[in-house]
Amino acid sequence: MKSLLKTLLSCSLALFFCACQNEKSNTIISQKAGFGHFDFNPPQEELAGEELVGVYFMPSWNTSTDPNVDRDSFWSCIQDPKNCASLQNPGIWGPKGRIYNARYPYEGPYLDRKPIKELKGFYKRTDPEVARTQLQYMKEYGIDFFAYDWFFGRNYYYHLYFGPQSKIYYPEGWKIDPNRDGRVAVPGLVEWGDQLEVLLAENAKLPKEKQMKWAVNWCDDSHERWMAWLKIGSPDELARKANYEGEKPDRELYLQVHDKITQLWIDQYFSRVDYLRSEDGRPVVYFYFPQDAESRAAFYGLSLKDLLDRSQALAKKAKLPGIKFIAVTAGPMLERERAYGLPTQWKAKNPNRPWEGGEYQKKMLLQEYVPRLKSMGFEGMTAYVYHNFLEKDNRSYADMRETYRGHWNMWSEKFKSDPNFEYQVPVAMGWDMRPAGGTWPQQTGFPSEPYKDRVHSTKSTFRDKLKEAVAVSQKYRASNGKTIMVCCWNEYLEGNYIEPTEGHGFDYLEAIQEVFEK
Repeated sequence: MKSLLKTLLSCSLALFFCACQNEKSNTIISQKAGFGHFDFNPPQEELAGEELVGVYFMPSWNTSTDPNVDRDSFWSCIQDPKNCASLQNPGIWGPKGRIYNARYPYEGPYLDRKPIKELKGFYKRTDPEVARTQLQYMKEYGIDFFAYDWFFGRNYYYHLYFGPQSKIYYPEGWKIDPNRDGRVAVPGLVEWGDQLEVLLAENAKLPKEKQMKWAVNWCDDSHERWMAWLKIGSPDELARKANYEGEKPDRELYLQVHDKITQLWIDQYFSRVDYLRSEDGRPVVYFYFPQDAESRAAFYGLSLKDLLDRSQALAKKAKLPGIKFIAVTAGPMLERERAYGLPTQWKAKNPNRPWEGGEYQKKMLLQEYVPRLKSMGFEGMTAYVYHNFLEKDNRSYADMRETYRGHWNMWSEKFKSDPNFEYQVPVAMGWDMRPAGGTWPQQTGFPSEPYKDRVHSTKSTFRDKLKEAVAVSQKYRASNGKTIMVCCWNEYLEGNYIEPTEGHGFDYLEAIQEVFEK
């Protein structure tokens, strides 16, 4: 498993990467149509009281292949480029990894991102005391829930009669092979879930009124994981005895793995009193970049609605009222950027040998994709980070505030007459991906748009952005609901972190507390 974690590094550091080009082109929508004219500075007394504040939580992981060394994926990149596995990753930076020179110099270390001493500085991610302090800070400063970025590796077979593997989740009564140490018939396991386990264990120890609510943010967007899935039963995997004859990633197994994921949520998460629920009692699941899951399901002739309907049926079978799915999505909006658009289909180059690769097809622009979400089974949408709005890129935090206004207005207006589909207004504290090499990784070894790595806010500008978000949320209360989603608690490598650090202290938590008066 140690070597597995290093292999998987490219997945999560590339998870939230996208590519955009900046050539001049005509827009397909009038830019004026996107930016609204809200009262972005309402009296403070009008802002407080009703909003539900959520924050995304990104797990870190061990990048070392040495079983005696724990090299945290966050702290290693912040402190020393030689120990940063992301910078050495040929999958995203090319054969030489990230190249530094006079034009693209190394600008670290980024020690201002070191958590405060109360969090033990560069803490161990599974430290119960740190987890307890994180939960207490969230609660004390007015955050109502965290959405944990949740990853699942579909391709991993394991053996329930073999040591530590016996503790890996497997639905009760499902088929195993007793002649092969209890080898599971349906593969797949949670990745980077150790931090969540500690957070939930500590949360359960707190008095009920001090517990944090939480939800899954399912990140099913990794191309590397998809290719690892398609390699099940391939000649190479059979040769190295990773698989047995008959194990293959066909449509039936794909659906069984999806059911396994849902059953895991039901058995281990949805039964918890601290899991986030909608007003009608349904557990809430955030779904990061649904276009990626949709395109891969299409390989099997399935729609994303087929998958969400199966999850709903399993939830109701377990006597739950259903699941409320919220899409977390963003993407390009200009015709010249369609090559980087939201795909809806993955097609293998050779259908008989899909593990050799394929391509994502039928790509849509964001404004084409979003209207389809409700028909897929989603009841709302929000975002992780918006990097642009039409022609406007984020080159500063002032730019980011402007692009967010464009999105807030466009999607609030889009759904204002639909009380059954909500737009949860998103807010980000900035963007600066230099510790991970810069925006965006290219096979040349250099970032394509390093000018985007200067989107830095202050307590004052972040607080003002929160106020604007609340004004939008309240103006469209009937359709937008009341949730404000903040990115992020701890996206240290992307420069999007409100957790207290030596650089900004409690500034961002204090801003949340001041705006929401909790």
